[in-house]
This record gives sequence, C-alpha cells and structure tokens, in this order.
Amino acid sequence: MNLVQRIRDTLTARFMKGMLATKKGQAHILNQVADAEATDEGAIFDRLLAHVTDPKLRQIIERHQADELRHAQMFLGCMARTGIAPSPVPDHLKLLDRLDALAGNVMGEPVRSDEDVMQAYLMLLVIEERAIHQFTAFIRAFDLVDRETADVFRAIAHDEERHLRYCHAISKRYAPDTTTWERELGRFRVLEAKAFAENTSANLEHTFHNGLHSAGPVERMLWRGITRITSGADRMKPREVSFDLAAVGS
Repeated sequence: MNLVQRIRDTLTARFMKGMLATKKGQAHILNQVADAEATDEGAIFDRLLAHVTDPKLRQIIERHQADELRHAQMFLGCMARTGIAPSPVPDHLKLLDRLDALAGNVMGEPVRSDEDVMQAYLMLLVIEERAIHQFTAFIRAFDLVDRETADVFRAIAHDEERHLRYCHAISKRYAPDTTTWERELGRFRVLEAKAFAENTSANLEHTFHNGLHSAGPVERMLWRGITRITSGADRMKPREVSFDLAAVGS
C-alpha cells in the first residue's frame, strides 16, 4: 500500500470515529451497507442465472446471491439496535449505481452472452475489493462503540473474501481470453476508483447536511479539503486470490 493510501486510511478511521459518535451516524452507515447487499449487488444474480447453465457455476452464483441477502438482514439487525430508522438510501449515495453508469449500464442490461457474464462479475469483483477494504475501517471503528456490530462486519468480511474468489473464477471462466480479462479488469478498477471518489464527496455532504457527524464548521471545511486532496488515492491494490473453480465453493 502506498503512503498516500495509508494516510487516507488513517484519516478515514478518524472520520469514522466522529460519525459513530452518534446513533444516527451508526444507523446511516448500517443502512447503506444493508441496502448495497440487498439491492445493488442482488439485482444482477437472476439475470446471470438465466444465462449460466453449468451446474457448478449456478450453485456458486446462487450461494453468492443468498449470502448477500443474508448479509443485508444481519446489517438491518444491527441497525435496529441503534433505535434509529433512517430514510431509504438516496440514489446518489449508491456506489454501484455510479459505477454502473460509468461502465455503460452493465447491471441493467440482460445477460445475453458469455462476455456479459464476465463484465457483470468483473463489476462485482471491484465492488467486493472495495467492500473488503472498507470493512476493515468499519470493524476498527465499531469496535470502539459496538463490539457486536463489529463482529457482524468480521463475519461478513470473511464471506466477502470468498465472494472475491467467486468473482475472479467466474469472470475468468467466461472471458474470451486472458488479455481481454486483464484489460477489462483494469478498466473496471479505474472506473470504480472514480465512482468511489465521487461517492465519497456526495456522502460527505449528505453526512454534514443531515447532522450525522460530530464535526463543527471548521472541521467540516477541513474534511472537505482533505477529501479533495486525497481523492486520487482511491484505487485499490489488487488482492491475490485462487482461480480454482473446484475450490471456490467452500
């Protein structure tokens, strides 16, 4: 990890501490992650299953889908314990929606070809990479205020590591060749970094506007400046995973 990314992670931890100082802030984060698990990623699985016929791959996709729905319920359970019921997550705060718009509506189109499967699972791959990285910050932050919720994030992070193996294996299985797979993965990582930077700025403004952070006016100006300066550090470092389809179901 480069120095700028380490600095950004340190600043993220500090920002999270201020946000989790209120039940409203805790509920907002949990509402977002629950929504992402239940609706963002979940929308594509039925379309994938309509095209994929291999029994082993169908089993993996079905398990992936079931995990995401289960995770959403786990996060909603954590949110319920805050005693806060936030409004639905606004569309402009949904990372996958931003990424999908940049990528050309991959998630909204029917899956008609093997290459469509590759594209969908590459998008899921970069989302899983981001989730794993973000969950590390969430775990550390919630450990200070709600250990039970932190443990839920730990359990789900373990599943996300498995999902990342699914994404690598299935996207590579349906790629026309290795060169195409590598090129498209690189493209999706660049697009995800851009979408994440934009989403971070939007989340910052939403957080301050709705009183979800303990920061005062001067500190808010500081956070806005830091976000602009560090926005170029949002690209994730690739993670080493297994491509063995026979092993990814475990």
